[in-house]
Amino acid sequence: MLYLYDRSIVKDLERSFNPDNVADPVVKVVDPEGLLTLAAQIQDDSIKLPVVSVYRDPDTPIDPQRWNFARAHRGVATVIDTETNQIYYEKALPIILSYKLTLLTYNSIDMDELVREILFKYTTQYFLQFRAPYESDRIIRFGVRIDPDQEITRESGSFEYLSSGQLHQTIIPLKIDGAVLLTYTAAKLKRTEIDIKSS
Repeated sequence: MLYLYDRSIVKDLERSFNPDNVADPVVKVVDPEGLLTLAAQIQDDSIKLPVVSVYRDPDTPIDPQRWNFARAHRGVATVIDTETNQIYYEKALPIILSYKLTLLTYNSIDMDELVREILFKYTTQYFLQFRAPYESDRIIRFGVRIDPDQEITRESGSFEYLSSGQLHQTIIPLKIDGAVLLTYTAAKLKRTEIDIKSS
C-alpha cells in the first residue's frame, strides 16, 4: 500500500512541473523505482537535468500518537457486500511516513528556483489523495509538508559528476500526516428473528 503514497506524490509533482503534459518536460520527476535508472544515466552521461527524485525512507514505524487499539484489532465495519452477505471490517495502523526530495541541477540558478518552488509548495500542509484498491474502494486523503525536525541539506557542487564536473544537490525532507496501512476482514451477516409477545 505504501507505493500508493509514492505514486500520488510523484504524479502531483509531475503535474506541478509539467501542467501541459508535454513529452519532454524541463524538470523530470523520478519515482523511487526509477532511482537506479537515474544512477545509470549519471554514469553513462546521458542524464538531462534538472531532476527531482522522490525517495521514501525505508523505516515505517507505527505512530504511537494516533494508535487506536480497537481500530487496529477489531476494525470498523465499513463495507457490506449485498451479493455475498459479507460485512468487511477495516483495520487501520497509523504509520510514520517520510520522504526525501533530492534535487539535481547543473547550476546554482536552476537549484535556487527549484528549491523556491518546492519550499512554497510544501511550507503549509498540502493535501493529496488516492483511491485504495481494496474492499472499501475508498479515497485516502493525506497531508504532505516539509519536516520541521530535519534540516534541508544543500551540497552545492559536492555531488561528483563523473570525473570532469559536478552537480548541485539539495535534499528536502518531507513528512506525511495521516498515513495509514489498511486491511480488511470479512464476517458473514446473520439473520436474526425475534418474536415479541404482548400480553
